[in-house]
Amino acid sequence: MTPHRADRWAPTPALVRLVAAVATVAPVALLSRRPDLLVLVSPLVVVLAWSLVTRPEAVPARQFVLSHGQVREGGQVLAVAEVEPVERAEILAAALSPAPYVEGVPRGARRRVEDADGVAVQRTSDVVDARGPVVAGRRRLTVGLRPTRWGVRRIGPLQVGAVGAWGSFRWGPVPLDAMALRAVPQPAAFDSSAPAPHPRGLVGMHRSARPGEGSEFATLRPFQLGDRLRRIHWPRSTRGDGQLFVTSSYADEDTHVALLVDAHYDLGRSGGVRGWASSLDRSVRAGAAVAEHFLQQGDRVSLRVLSARTPLTVPAGTGRRHGVRILDTLSRVVPAVVEETDARRVHLGVREGTLVVMVSALVSPDALTQAAALARRGLAVVVVDALVDPAVGGVVQEDERDPLARTAWRIRMLERDREIRAIRSQGVPVVPWLGPGSLDVVLRELGRRGPAVRSFS
Repeated sequence: MTPHRADRWAPTPALVRLVAAVATVAPVALLSRRPDLLVLVSPLVVVLAWSLVTRPEAVPARQFVLSHGQVREGGQVLAVAEVEPVERAEILAAALSPAPYVEGVPRGARRRVEDADGVAVQRTSDVVDARGPVVAGRRRLTVGLRPTRWGVRRIGPLQVGAVGAWGSFRWGPVPLDAMALRAVPQPAAFDSSAPAPHPRGLVGMHRSARPGEGSEFATLRPFQLGDRLRRIHWPRSTRGDGQLFVTSSYADEDTHVALLVDAHYDLGRSGGVRGWASSLDRSVRAGAAVAEHFLQQGDRVSLRVLSARTPLTVPAGTGRRHGVRILDTLSRVVPAVVEETDARRVHLGVREGTLVVMVSALVSPDALTQAAALARRGLAVVVVDALVDPAVGGVVQEDERDPLARTAWRIRMLERDREIRAIRSQGVPVVPWLGPGSLDVVLRELGRRGPAVRSFS
């Protein structure tokens, strides 16, 4: 690797001016016999001599790391430059290049952040002098950061530098290679009191219609060979008829929830986690909230992203680790239009009884085509409209000043309304994303319908 041209100790412009002043004034004072000029230039001579004697020789070793490689949007992370201290270097400094959707955290607003080894990083300013924190023989310079939007963020390059005595010699600024920070989406507020329809697997929190091992009481029945002794109901068994009775329960079942996130377009302007949300922001955060809700209930959740650049998939799974995997996958979503999909080739690897939740802005006809194809296969499909923003009472859209563009947008919204009515007529519910309770009515209705009948039309 070719060393950077600034990776050496070089004289500063201040030292050059000092040498020029001494070299000019001292001969003039001696030739003109002006002792007053010698008195005036003598402090400069002392500073020049001091600077030359204390010139640093060794080049500092350095390393750039992040306190966390993954953080939720809106969370805090520290960019840490570890610089090996060298003799005669008085000031060490670090500066970070700006990045989209990454803001700095003021010193007073930083909270305690620990690195991967559990060592607390001291709260410091972005410039640390030689009396600053020392960790394992190195100076640690920290810059507080906060990613304001989900996605893979490029942090850096980080510029580090040092200055010698009297600011006469400097090292750097030397750039340290940028690092990737993965900001996973912050799930939107969501909760549902309605159970998932048509549970199948014998795990989870949903009560089955058939008896089995579970936690919810079903009935009392006579003892049979193979029943566990701990299930004997002694108050009923000791009534004098000489027969043992046991308690039976309903099996606890789970549901496979297939989550589809439409990333064909990103409409609107994103203001980060605390600002306005674009359509893809709402889709990703709503998808994260739905996945987190069903995983907490013990259901199995799979993910598929509809995008030409990032056709990401996550197989069905459950548990906390699986939820982290889904969030990590959603953070890598990049919007891109997909060619028109043949409805006969839509395969998700799901079987009857699967609940399909599609989160989409419903601007691309391809998403509605896939939803209709899945419904014709006999699957329970719910489409969540992520374009409607209840905060403004309308849809998320660009602040377009061109009157022709505004007219085209209104025409497309009329076509969108027609497409939504058409898919609703096929029995596919479309509900706006309104946070908690958005899916309650739809899930209860799907549960009352019973298992869907497969259609081959």
